Amino acid sequence: MQFKKRVKAPPDIPQASTADVAFLLLIFFISTTVFDVNQALTLILPPKGAKSVKVSIKNVARIVVYDSGTITIDGQPIALDRLEQEVQARIAANDKLVISLETAPKAPYGMMVSALDKIKLAQATRISLGLYAGQQKY
Repeated sequence: MQFKKRVKAPPDIPQASTADVAFLLLIFFISTTVFDVNQALTLILPPKGAKSVKVSIKNVARIVVYDSGTITIDGQPIALDRLEQEVQARIAANDKLVISLETAPKAPYGMMVSALDKIKLAQATRISLGLYAGQQKY
């Protein structure tokens, strides 16, 4: 006597709730994700139409960040960790001092930001930002 083989239907996974589960997972990951907030330099710019002011060269400290990442203050090389103390000393000696921070076009961006941070830590309130053109512009 021969038995007929029953053809079993393959097990079926119900997919009716798949969209619901995917939607819930999407909501979970969106609500728990921490988005990186863009950080920017906080600067207070002069109002529109403000007149430019002529400053004497003796009241300017010129800080340059070069392509190689080296920093100079009035032509003298200085280490980044000494920049804050040097700026503080110069501000103490001249309360009208304007700090001119110039950056070479191919200088590391992080070095310019670090130099600006050190200048701000030195309590400098008069800061000028510019592009280093390869020659002294004063």
